[in-house]
Amino acid sequence: MGRRRRDQREPLCYHVTHRCHGREFLLKFAVDRRNYLLRLHQMARRYAVDVLSYVITSNHVHLLLWSERARTVSEAMHFLQGSVAGDCNRRKGREGAFWRGRHHPTLVETGKHLSRCLFYIELNMVRVGACGHPSEWVGGAHDEIMGLRQRYRIVNRDRLKWCLGTTDEPEQSFCSWFAATVREQCDLGYLVRDPFWSEALAVGSEEWVTGLMPNVRNVRIERVDDRGTAAEEHGLYAVYAPKRSREDFWRERSR
Repeated sequence: MGRRRRDQREPLCYHVTHRCHGREFLLKFAVDRRNYLLRLHQMARRYAVDVLSYVITSNHVHLLLWSERARTVSEAMHFLQGSVAGDCNRRKGREGAFWRGRHHPTLVETGKHLSRCLFYIELNMVRVGACGHPSEWVGGAHDEIMGLRQRYRIVNRDRLKWCLGTTDEPEQSFCSWFAATVREQCDLGYLVRDPFWSEALAVGSEEWVTGLMPNVRNVRIERVDDRGTAAEEHGLYAVYAPKRSREDFWRERSR
């Protein structure tokens, strides 16, 4: 049975990562992380991009986004990166590059695969020992996802629940599930980085990732294991491709 070629215009989830220039800790102060969130709030309202989660660390960022078009994500990130760089450079009186090249997007399949990425992002600062629980970090989406913050909200909770397949769940059930999973992961003490979430071209089921790549040259599809989850039960696959192939892939999707 042939694999279905996916529509290039199909709405998708993007795990976007971006590092500060030279891996410097240019976002180490809470004031700079709060300013990033202000700009992220503006981005979400200017562009047709829904923010599903985020964590702003001291030297890089993780964003979980949803959009109908890859080009819109690129345009939104261009605004965000430029605005944050200008703000921080002016505040610090510095010159030169603020970001390390372009951002890196990884496509993530919705449903259970997206939930694994969501919790991986949530636990970022716990993994590096900066806090004991995601709610303690200034620059994370925990309280928004839990529905504890209403003013200047960035996360589109309705879209997040739709992408997770939990739209029909009562609010209390969703919050209980999210809180319990975060607590469980913290208690497990799983503090190892899974690089495929940030380095792969796409992550999801084997059928899904293969359907994205019918014309991409030199791709490598690997089964990966995000430890601490039920990865072995369902199967989690990551797609890797050389730089030229990745560029061709995004160019095609951005038309």
